[in-house]
Amino acid sequence: MKERLRKKGLSVAAVAALLTAAAGFFVCSATATETGALSAAVAAERNAAAVDETAAAVATAESPADNRSEPEELRRLEESLDRDAGEIPAPILSWEKKVSYINEIDLPAQVIYDFYEEPLPENVIEPKPAAPKTHPKISGIKIRLSRKPPYFGREPVIAIVIDDMGVSHRRTAQINSLEYPLTSSFLTYASNLEKQIKDAQKAGHEIMAHLPMEPKASMNVSPDVLTTGMSTEEVREGLVSMLDKFATVDGVNNHMGSRFTEDAERMDVVMEELGKRGLFFLDSKTTAHSVGEAAAKKHGVRYVSRNVFLDNEDKFDYVMRQLRQTEAIARKNGYAVAIGHPKEQTFNALKVWLPTLTGRNLRLVPLSEIVRVLHR
Repeated sequence: MKERLRKKGLSVAAVAALLTAAAGFFVCSATATETGALSAAVAAERNAAAVDETAAAVATAESPADNRSEPEELRRLEESLDRDAGEIPAPILSWEKKVSYINEIDLPAQVIYDFYEEPLPENVIEPKPAAPKTHPKISGIKIRLSRKPPYFGREPVIAIVIDDMGVSHRRTAQINSLEYPLTSSFLTYASNLEKQIKDAQKAGHEIMAHLPMEPKASMNVSPDVLTTGMSTEEVREGLVSMLDKFATVDGVNNHMGSRFTEDAERMDVVMEELGKRGLFFLDSKTTAHSVGEAAAKKHGVRYVSRNVFLDNEDKFDYVMRQLRQTEAIARKNGYAVAIGHPKEQTFNALKVWLPTLTGRNLRLVPLSEIVRVLHR
């Protein structure tokens, strides 16, 4: 059977993932059919790239000593693939069913994030440096401070923003179990949004709205999304509709948005509405050419940008390394803003890292505290 699956154009890893996952897919075949689960072949390809257990599955699939009889489920899988000529088309699903599918089946992190996240940049963004020091004659010095330099106290401060909250209920619940002053940014189309937000607030988290915006990457986007193809009035209506889903938020940030945040005309509309509501804007900086800061200044909106993405790789050591980078920026500049996601290894790393801050002269704060100091 393995060779017949390979003839369908699937990788060895994908075949292995199919073999190990097929029983679960067909035991739940009624549910999978109803929800229109991702194409088995496509899901297997993604699983193979994201799940550590794939290596063991490949070894099992390749082993000539594996003479176990194939279960009925695997024979049914083979027959269904044989009936399809060429590539298996991915089903077209409603967003409600796609989000439901994420919560009904424990999908690997990479499958979930390929579903609704554009590739994120690796760059670390340092806060803007102070003006260079010069030494003119004392008699020629005229000092006039436009505002006080930011001062966060004796301890450097760090804000950890967790994006994409609410879509995967299990992973959101994991983050909500961390009773620290994290900042949780909830996607506007998450189901059971009110309860999940209340759980986050009980854990001491600050709440933000995570606004889907058009990416440059060609991919499926959410039903709530601001695009450059919209008129300015459509952008306004879409934004108001998203914000009205939240009883109370302190600020917003962009979900994806590498294309939209470069559009000055439409970002003006966004900032005008945020200004009316007194909300701050965290620029996730999914593009180096974001006009977010200029638009925010024009409309009197408090602005801050992220410094570090924590988890472009869902690996414990990688996330810990990014947290150390965040610490270094905070010690140098007095503060740092890092963005993570409700991924397994992000959760595991935060569980280890958060309790260590007090003893190392660092302080975790809600993002609004950094915004308040930067704009006082």
